[in-house]
Amino acid sequence: MRTYTAIAAAVITLLALTGCSSDTKADPAACKAVLAKQLAEAVAAGDKAKQGKRPPACNGVDDKTLERIAGELATEQAGKAVEDAIESAAPEATTVPISDECHAWIKAELLDTSDDIDAAAGSAVCGDLSDAEMDQAIEDVTNELTATP
Repeated sequence: MRTYTAIAAAVITLLALTGCSSDTKADPAACKAVLAKQLAEAVAAGDKAKQGKRPPACNGVDDKTLERIAGELATEQAGKAVEDAIESAAPEATTVPISDECHAWIKAELLDTSDDIDAAAGSAVCGDLSDAEMDQAIEDVTNELTATP
């Protein structure tokens, strides 16, 4: 949530710059690049971010274009923040090291058309795997079987 607050504060700062235009030739692409850098710095600084000034690269860019650029940058930054949050929250998939015999038993059980699972045989073959490890091993073998070559 702190990232969103920083983004909002930085965008407000960018929009405050709209009243500072001049009559020089506009270069919206250069302006956007400089504002993107300022926004990234403001987000990184968080609560300690200082209010920026209109960069010289934005001279001549009209207020409406500057507002559009600020909106685009805010959307991009918010998207990055969401992606980062999802990546950091997603558990890493891990494979469980299992014996060849355990792998073969799981594969045979998955390919077996009956509804019965011989858990006793599985315990004997797969050893002391916890329920979570067994579930992961089954998922790994399932993924191998369903993977397209």
